[in-house]
Amino acid sequence: MRNYFFVFIFTMATQYTFAQIPFEVMVGNKQTQYFGYIQKDLDSIGRWSAFSQSIFAINHKDSTLNSISVDGQLTYMLNNWLGVAAGGAFDGNRFTPTLGLSFTYINKKRDFVITAFPTAQLVKPIALDLFALINYSPHFNTKWGLFSQFILGTNLGLQKDYPNQKREVLNFFTRHNSSTQLLRIGLNYKQKFQFGVGADLAQFGMNEGTFENFGIFLRYQLE
Repeated sequence: MRNYFFVFIFTMATQYTFAQIPFEVMVGNKQTQYFGYIQKDLDSIGRWSAFSQSIFAINHKDSTLNSISVDGQLTYMLNNWLGVAAGGAFDGNRFTPTLGLSFTYINKKRDFVITAFPTAQLVKPIALDLFALINYSPHFNTKWGLFSQFILGTNLGLQKDYPNQKREVLNFFTRHNSSTQLLRIGLNYKQKFQFGVGADLAQFGMNEGTFENFGIFLRYQLE
């Protein structure tokens, strides 16, 4: 697991070299989580863009439950809100390539942002992977503001494991593989420091298990 931590740090350092990113630490009742992401235009007109996120979690009681996740998407924007995305994810064991769409919305004040990637995994078993990041950070004054962020991820099976398998989820997907939700709410100081309370939630399989982690977070906008 130590090697995965070095992979995480290397990824963060690489991202920091080329772009501004937020980096966050949340200390919870069950695990400590390190999280960062980058979202950046790659050309002057914003036609090409890149998104990448990295998560490393350390369980307080059982090191075998430590986890790493690195996801990235390269997007070609068709218009201001819709694009085609290609990338993949590494979960500490294997790399899974993906192909799909990108949706982006930014309001005029630029304090409400939605980014979403519905993609299909290109390896068996084929599945739909949905990632969405919603950030709302209005200003109170020149120094202080609200910080709120919701990150959603879900993976739903598309390929049948056996001929007579039913599509039990929305009569379309064969099964629910996993879902995660990361919720943060707190204060924003000078658009540099964010801190508050958070929750990490996860659901596995077809009602096969859940995970909840509650704590406090500190977030810093790197330059």
